[in-house]
Amino acid sequence: MLEMLPGLVRIYEEWAERYPDVQPLTVQFAADGKQGDGLDGVLAYPLDGHWLLVTFGLTELGEKTSEEPRVSGAGFEFTCRIPREDGDETVPGWILRVLHALADRFLSGSELDVGHWVITPSPLGGEPANGDMTSLVIVPDVEVRVMDTPNGIVLFHQIVGLTSGEGADVQEARTAAPLVALLKDRDPKLLTDPGREPVRI
Repeated sequence: MLEMLPGLVRIYEEWAERYPDVQPLTVQFAADGKQGDGLDGVLAYPLDGHWLLVTFGLTELGEKTSEEPRVSGAGFEFTCRIPREDGDETVPGWILRVLHALADRFLSGSELDVGHWVITPSPLGGEPANGDMTSLVIVPDVEVRVMDTPNGIVLFHQIVGLTSGEGADVQEARTAAPLVALLKDRDPKLLTDPGREPVRI
């Protein structure tokens, strides 16, 4: 059973202000035997037309252990929004794999921050149905950018899937900002939808 640590309670409370009538599913990741920080799991909110996913475990959920009083743990958790069919109560495994792999990448020493992008060697999450969606970019979450906790601030970094062509455009431009602006104009929630039409800068 998931222990409701103070930091996790704060994440619940923050998102409950946006979706007071929605009970999230809690997906816990099995312990891998490593000591130290890690991604503990994901809160999955079944909303109309999409899933909202919020990670927990990159920030300090329990006692304060880091030396920086103003920031909780890594200082951020990941979010993502993907399409959801009416009545679907099962979180697709591929997005959980993406979030877990991204957290592992950060914990292994890679710098991941707003404005950064990642090119993957295969469709997101290794899911063939995701086809041409082989990149992602990190942006401030479109609803909750930051919250205060007793252990310091927590930012929410939303990951947004990109097609191979979009990823190439970002690489060439050396910035994702123009592309993200176009995507947000089309979809203010910035869903990672493998079935959407590509956008070109």
